[in-house]
Amino acid sequence: MHLKNIPQVLAGEFQSLRQQLQDQIDCDALARQSGFLRRRPRKIPMANFLVALLALAAESFLTLERVAAIIALAAQVSYSKQALHKRLSPAIERFVAQAATCLFGNLPEARTRLRGLLQPFGRVLLHDSTVETLPEHLAKVFPGSGNQRKRYAALKIQFITDLLSGQPLHLSLSGFTRNDQAAAADILEVVRPGDLILRDLGYFVLRAFQWIMELGAFFVSRCRTDMTFYDPRTGQPLDLARQLRRCPHLDREVWLGAQKLPVRLVALPLPEEVANQRRHKAKKHGGQSSPPTAQRLFLMGWSLLITNVPRSLWPPRVLAAVYRLRWRVEMIFKAWKSHLGLRHFYCRSASVLRLAVVTKLLFCVLVYCCCQSLELLCGQVDHHISLQRLARTMAVCACFVEASLLGISVERLWEYSLAQHIFYEPRKDRENFCDSFAQLTTK
Repeated sequence: MHLKNIPQVLAGEFQSLRQQLQDQIDCDALARQSGFLRRRPRKIPMANFLVALLALAAESFLTLERVAAIIALAAQVSYSKQALHKRLSPAIERFVAQAATCLFGNLPEARTRLRGLLQPFGRVLLHDSTVETLPEHLAKVFPGSGNQRKRYAALKIQFITDLLSGQPLHLSLSGFTRNDQAAAADILEVVRPGDLILRDLGYFVLRAFQWIMELGAFFVSRCRTDMTFYDPRTGQPLDLARQLRRCPHLDREVWLGAQKLPVRLVALPLPEEVANQRRHKAKKHGGQSSPPTAQRLFLMGWSLLITNVPRSLWPPRVLAAVYRLRWRVEMIFKAWKSHLGLRHFYCRSASVLRLAVVTKLLFCVLVYCCCQSLELLCGQVDHHISLQRLARTMAVCACFVEASLLGISVERLWEYSLAQHIFYEPRKDRENFCDSFAQLTTK
C-alpha cells in the first residue's frame, strides 16, 4: 500500500464504523440489555447517539452542552443539555462498553499474519488497569485511599483486550478500593477455551487460575515470592531458594499454595539492578513492622513465572519473551493518558464523569484498533505503526476525525460549532459582560 493512501484508508474505516452502527448493529437492543434504554427511543435513535459519542471522543474537553449539540447534529433534531442530563445513569458505562466490543470486534484481525509461537491459541488476552485521581466530592461514588481525617476520590479502569485482533473485550469503571485481586474474576466473563491470558502480579489469585484451567484456557503470570511450593511426587514443601542456589535456572512442575494448584514454575535470573530495585521496594513497603525475610529477598533476584502452557510448546526463554508482550497494554494506557486526554475529565457530577470517561475511552479504543488495521497494511512494506505516534497525530487532528465520523465536511462542523457555542447563554440570575457594558454606555 502506498503511504499517501493512509488518510483514505482511515476515512474508509470511519465510514465503515458509522455504517455498522446505523445498519448492522442493533444499538437499541444493546441499550436495553445494558439497562440504559427502558422504552422505545422517541427522539434520539441509539445508533445516532453512539455515532455522536464516537465523534465527540476526539475532543479534548467535553461539556453537556457540546455533547447534546453533536447528538442533535448526528440525529438531525434539536436536543438540549437538560434532556441529555436526565438520560445519564451508571448504565451508560455498560452500554458503551458493549457497543465498543460489537463495533470494533468487526475490524480486520491481525491473526492471518501470525505464525509460530502464538498460533496454537485462539486469542491472547491482556488484562490490566489504570488509576486517575478525581476531585474529592466524588469520593462516595469513586472511593480512593484515605484516613480518619480525609477521604480521597480515584477512578479505576479495568480493561481487557485481545492482542491479536485489537478487539476490546471488557471495560469497567470503579473506585480505587476495588483492587486488581477483586477484579481477577472479570476475565471469566470473556475467556474461551484455548485463549492465553497475560496478567501482572496484581491479579494473582489461586482460585482465578483454577477457574481459567477448568475452562480450558491458558495463562502466564508472575508468581509471588512468599508462596509455598510443593513437590507433586512427595507432597512435601520445596525449598525453592536452596534449589536456585544450586542451579540458577528452574523449569519444573509444582503444586502451588494451600490449594496445591498444579502449575509449571519457571525461574530465570534477573539483572542485578532490577533485583536490587525490587528488594529496595519490598523493604520500603514492609517497614520495620514486617520486613521481608531473607529467603524472600533472595527470590527477588529471579523472575518467577507460573503457567499451564506445556514445556513441549514453550521453553523457559520463550515463555519469558511472550510474557513481555503484556507491556503492550501498558503502552495503550500511556497513549491514552499522554495523547488522548484520558485525564481531561469534566468532573462536576458522577454521571457527567461517566459520560466523559466512556466517551474518551471509546476514542482510545478507536485509535488502538486503527493502529492494528494500519499495521496489517503498512507492515507488509516494512513501515510499522507506532501506537504512541498515531495517538498523538489523531489527537492533533481531532476535528478531521470528528467530521469524518459524522459524515460531514470539516467546514460544516466548523460552521455548526460556531453557531451553537460562541454566544452567551440566556441567564436570569446574572448578566453577561456585553449587557453590563451596554447599560453603562447607553443613554
